[in-house]
Amino acid sequence: MRKKLPVILLAVTMMLGGAAPGTDTARAAAKEPQTLNPADEYLPLGPDGRSRLYPKDWYPGYQDEQGRYVHDYSYAGYHRGMEDIPSVKKNKGIDVTQAPYHADPTGNTDATAAIQHAIDDAASRGGGVVYLPKGTYRVAPEAGKDYALNIRAGHIVLKGDGMDKTRIYNAQENMKNKDIIRVGGGDWKKTDVSTTLTKSVSEPTVLLPVADASRFAVGDYVVISFETTEGFLKELGMQNKWSSRLGKVEPLFYRQIVGVDPVHHTLTLDIPTRYPMKLRDHIAIAKTERPIEEIGLEDFSIANVQNPKSGLGEDDFKVVGTAGYESDNAKAVNMVAVANSWIRNISTYKPPGNQDYHILSKGIILDRTKNVTVENVTMQYPQYRGANGNGYLYQLIGNDNLITDSKAVGARHSYTFANFSSNGNVLYRDYSENPSLLTDFHMYLSMANLIDNLVVNGDTISAITRDYGSSPTNRHGVVTTESVFWNTTGEASHPSKPGVIVESEQFGNGYVIGTQGNDDGVNVHITGSIPDANTQPFDMAEGIGEGKRLSPQSLFADQSKRRLQRLGAGLKSLLIEGQPIAGMQFLRTEYDYTLPYGTTKPPVIAAEPLENGAKVSVSQPKDVNGTGEIKVFYRGDVQNIRVRFHVADTPVLPENITVTPDKSVPGWRVTGNAISAGRSGQLASYLTLDNGDMVNVKDLNVPVSYRVSDDTIGTVEGNTFHALKPGTVDIIASCVFEGVTVEAKETFEVKEAMQEPPGPLADIVKVTASADDGNVPVNTIDRDPDSRWSADGKGQYLQLELAEETEIDQVSIWFYNGHTRSNDFDLEVSGDGIHYEKVLSGISSQKQAGYETFAFPPVRAKYVRYVGQGNELNSWNSITEFWVHASSKAD
Repeated sequence: MRKKLPVILLAVTMMLGGAAPGTDTARAAAKEPQTLNPADEYLPLGPDGRSRLYPKDWYPGYQDEQGRYVHDYSYAGYHRGMEDIPSVKKNKGIDVTQAPYHADPTGNTDATAAIQHAIDDAASRGGGVVYLPKGTYRVAPEAGKDYALNIRAGHIVLKGDGMDKTRIYNAQENMKNKDIIRVGGGDWKKTDVSTTLTKSVSEPTVLLPVADASRFAVGDYVVISFETTEGFLKELGMQNKWSSRLGKVEPLFYRQIVGVDPVHHTLTLDIPTRYPMKLRDHIAIAKTERPIEEIGLEDFSIANVQNPKSGLGEDDFKVVGTAGYESDNAKAVNMVAVANSWIRNISTYKPPGNQDYHILSKGIILDRTKNVTVENVTMQYPQYRGANGNGYLYQLIGNDNLITDSKAVGARHSYTFANFSSNGNVLYRDYSENPSLLTDFHMYLSMANLIDNLVVNGDTISAITRDYGSSPTNRHGVVTTESVFWNTTGEASHPSKPGVIVESEQFGNGYVIGTQGNDDGVNVHITGSIPDANTQPFDMAEGIGEGKRLSPQSLFADQSKRRLQRLGAGLKSLLIEGQPIAGMQFLRTEYDYTLPYGTTKPPVIAAEPLENGAKVSVSQPKDVNGTGEIKVFYRGDVQNIRVRFHVADTPVLPENITVTPDKSVPGWRVTGNAISAGRSGQLASYLTLDNGDMVNVKDLNVPVSYRVSDDTIGTVEGNTFHALKPGTVDIIASCVFEGVTVEAKETFEVKEAMQEPPGPLADIVKVTASADDGNVPVNTIDRDPDSRWSADGKGQYLQLELAEETEIDQVSIWFYNGHTRSNDFDLEVSGDGIHYEKVLSGISSQKQAGYETFAFPPVRAKYVRYVGQGNELNSWNSITEFWVHASSKAD
């Protein structure tokens, strides 16, 4: 008999075996304290051991009566699971012990330069295997570098003879903000090809309606970003917790294009979206340069020499001279902006002379990565497990990565998910033992991740809102939504959570399905972690203690099998009256489509197959309340898809209106509803309709009237706000749609204009950069102190093009956070944009707020290039504003 659980498992209103209530009923009831009968503590699995969210005939997009669903997680890992990780032959590569490299395999002398030479040679050949035969290879970051080894190009495999034979030993004790192995190190590099979403997307989909698809091609990589608007924060209840992020552009999804329709303005993505994307949040789709791909790290072990100093306390990362300070954010493997790559058969080890420690702080970091597989890896015993992100053995900050058959032992956090771009990731058949804190969803909204068949021994998985962080306006907050914990085994829970192996308090819905083991309890009945946080209803708990009979035993394995068996019979596009159907997924088989009120003509369906060799047959609906049927034929396989239509009973009416700055055109400051005195900015308004859609009012050809509460602060002319003097002012927007009047008021702030250096100043007409993190280069000339350009990595550059070749003799630079840290850089100039000469070298800024001016001998130039070398704290280059001075002595 299953033992009684130590906590309340789920607040539910349905009687077991009865009909499920509607969504509104369930949500309303969940907000009230309830007394549950013992038999109603949790939802049991069905007689066949299946979840009510995953029946035998499940398809992507399937929902229960309450609108709950599990995402399709089968896309995680190397090439979306469609290709096996290559079998790599060591004798086909570069042997680092042979000429001209002569790396020492005894560990007696440093091998860093030799191994890096081999890696660079492989890169120059277009890729290859860099082979480390049996032995110990001593490495350390060279002077001025924040890594020991760096793989900067694709198609390179760093391969040893086996975890117990080849060892990489980092011998440098002070590894603050440094990596033993870094792959990449920059960011997804955006091109000038971009577009915007034209309709809000509320369901997971691979088919996006965009303003212009004509400049994209199949195979392009894209980054999909959003802005953290006030509306976005309010939906989560994070307006007072994440206000420091207001206005920031965040990467959300990294995707590859598999279909382009320039006629109907659609793009088909390789992986479904994981979160609603609303026009209000300024969704942008930008083509990137091809990321680094086909990197393999395999068959070796890795370790750090122990730091001999004392001081491993929680906040010792701030205390100069302590082991905590010198180990702060030291990483064993750091993958940045990498796609379709792998790490396998790697472990940490305890070097001779160390106590119990294997590494200094962090293990494997997957940062802005896409489809990376980590397989058969063991990370153990970091020396420093203090605050500021130390002691994390696996950290996921990218999309659709897979960590499988891997172990974490003795961490601060064994596994952790962090930031908006951490979505679609899967932990599968992994193990966690005795971390000091919990495996967790750490900060900001990591969306739709799967933890499948994780075994915890002295650990608990936590997905609850957390009210702490670096400042009152930058808290951890609501940490995840739509994430699934499937068939978790508890050998022992974390000591701080006796009996509980999963605690879940997610935005919207979260799912705990199947547990087993000595400790199998969960806690989803969580209230008030952060009073304002929107985490209702309580998350779903099902099959608690029933993991052994859960069918299938693995959600990831079953979804992968379903998709890969039938993908050839999938759809690339499904249009209704020329518009993309909501929630389209390649193998979705059932759709319900609501036609506008008053529709009398049957709709027209158009569909395209995903594979070139497939054929599609469409049977159109015979009336407006009929069903259309689509058949996809591929190599003897037939996929049947149905679209059921009905006409709305009433017209779609507006529920409310939202007024925001229109930041698609210059004028507004990047952060919040702010503008500088003397500038003008356009306004945008969005209607939320009673069918849940959010639409831009201008797309409805409905006039909007604006008025201000104080015309001494600013005035409105049409849809343009003119800022007159510093202060706050309310802007009231109103419109009439379908006979219903809606009105809303929003507060805007007029701020003092930015102080500029004295002239004469050269006219800058264009700004580009080697990379950016969403803080784009044009921000350095917008005269907005809230915006900036940022790129991580030494050697990243910002390039300014002048209107004409000009004699210049100074630049003025406003550094982001310049009052807290000095910044290192070189400055180069060019007349043709090809040949550059340095005019400043090895310069460090002073610690000061505002701009700082740097002079050099007069020189004629049309291009000015700032080459960043990081700052005194890390390798980031961040500039708020940049001015180029024309020489006062010029004719």
